[in-house]
Amino acid sequence: MIQITFTPETPEQTAAVAEAMVKYMTATAPGGAVAEVKEPATLEMPKLRRKAETTPAPEEAAPITLEDVRGVLAKLSQGGKADAVKVLIAKFKAAKLTEIPADKYAEVLAAAKEL
Repeated sequence: MIQITFTPETPEQTAAVAEAMVKYMTATAPGGAVAEVKEPATLEMPKLRRKAETTPAPEEAAPITLEDVRGVLAKLSQGGKADAVKVLIAKFKAAKLTEIPADKYAEVLAAAKEL
């Protein structure tokens, strides 16, 4: 007796194993005899359950605030990139962070990630 255990993750994997089993069962048996299969085996495919999403569906992102941007830029400045932060603020035609319009905060954070 041969016992095979497998855990398919997709219906295609189940079908491939079932096909291989049928081919094996209809193959030439030891001694040259042909194994006889009266009826093709019918395998019931188990219902596969999808794993629950680990992250909730994205809702509307919270707006980026001045404090969010200030926090990121402060960490960069404290990490020795104060000059790069000043150049970044200047790219937005501002002398200081508070002069940058709120609708540009996402762009500022994206540029800050590249520093």
